[in-house]
Amino acid sequence: MAETDDDAAIASDLHPGAEVLDSLDMPMVEAMETQRAVRRLKTDPVPDEILLRLLELSLKAPTSSNTQDWSYVVVKDRDQKRRLARLYRVLYRVFNPITEKLAARDETALRNIRPGQWQAEHFEEIPVFVVPCYRRGLMHRSVGWPQISVSSFYGSVYPAVQNLLLGCRAVGLGASIQTLPIWLVPVAKRVLGLPFNVNPVCIIPIGWAEGRYGPTRRRPIGEVVHVDRYGNRPFLAEDPTGSRP
Repeated sequence: MAETDDDAAIASDLHPGAEVLDSLDMPMVEAMETQRAVRRLKTDPVPDEILLRLLELSLKAPTSSNTQDWSYVVVKDRDQKRRLARLYRVLYRVFNPITEKLAARDETALRNIRPGQWQAEHFEEIPVFVVPCYRRGLMHRSVGWPQISVSSFYGSVYPAVQNLLLGCRAVGLGASIQTLPIWLVPVAKRVLGLPFNVNPVCIIPIGWAEGRYGPTRRRPIGEVVHVDRYGNRPFLAEDPTGSRP
């Protein structure tokens, strides 16, 4: 059976405890080559000492002009998680039938979407949500340069998000990036109690993952690298007939 990013059986044998932090010494290449989105999670609690250390390390990432205008809302309260789950399912129930229709009669595609379906149905049971947020400055309120504003806004947060995901992988926690629960930004902000100038960027559900991690499968690098202009892919491997795919 092919491995996928959303495979349900992909984590570590490690159990909660201070000794888990020793796993942060994992070689960087190993963490990067075996990292994947993990959506099917156990309900065991995640100790604060582990989560805080991972968040601390995440903040070592670069940010726009070194503003560091980020913050994390850590959601552990069941009622708060239930409110976010309701918000999530409003949109999930719109899009999931479309996803299932597109995947119809394709067993691999159907298998790939099942962990996401499990997550949507059990969202409030996941031990902890981390919600990265960013304070909008003058550039981010600009109406003249919307694309620059958006790029700067998210570019200041996602390096820290990736650090957090790599840290989760190293200690055996499952995690993934979710944006559907905050698509209705005004409602999500009310639930989280965010000030008017602080916006949620995504939600990262975190918990102890099932199964084991393993190497992820990706397209050959030559297929995705274009040099100087799109379509110029000099690193594509020759096929057996001597022509390029």
